[in-house]
Amino acid sequence: MKSIYPENPIRTARYPDRTDLQGYRCEITRRPLGMATNVRLVKKICLIGDPGVGKTSLIRRFVLDLFDDNYVTTIGAKVTKRSIALAVPERDLFVDLGLMIWDVSGQKGYSVFHEIYLNGMDGALVVSDLTRQNTFSSLKAVLSMVQRTGTDVPMVFLMNKADLAEPSATDLKEVRTLASHNGIPVLATSARTGLNVELAFSKLGRMVLDAWLKAKAGS
Repeated sequence: MKSIYPENPIRTARYPDRTDLQGYRCEITRRPLGMATNVRLVKKICLIGDPGVGKTSLIRRFVLDLFDDNYVTTIGAKVTKRSIALAVPERDLFVDLGLMIWDVSGQKGYSVFHEIYLNGMDGALVVSDLTRQNTFSSLKAVLSMVQRTGTDVPMVFLMNKADLAEPSATDLKEVRTLASHNGIPVLATSARTGLNVELAFSKLGRMVLDAWLKAKAGS
């Protein structure tokens, strides 16, 4: 069986642009020298979307900083882990957040299992393909599926393959409206160039952490 990790990957530097499609910025926190880690958490996040939108490539870019053009269909779900560091200065906290990243198959034949895979998740990156507008409709379907699980988890919409299609030249009115009505950030990403990949996971990680802190304060 062919490995999902290529022998001759393309390596690129992180893309410097960190502005999302809704016009605000999100900074990736670097660990301050000498500051101890106060909290260690492990949270489950899922990447969901149609086949071929680039979910596996986004994970590979985030975890290994690699890209491969060869498309290998994900069967069922695969799990990868990477930790990120997040500071919460107002609470004098520094958090080591372990992300258990579930790559959920977009194949229709596995749709019956999707809600099982989503069970217990703490956040989701919902991925569509900027070069295929028909994948945009899945954003609404995934939102409905998540809502059916009875959990209100943070989500970020990712418009992937921005290296192949200019977001400004694509009709995103429907996506923006859906995102705005549900308070969901939207980011243009590219697994090939690294555009906003680190930002996407860090933004969701921050949202997951904020939800955890809010729940802890209310308990």
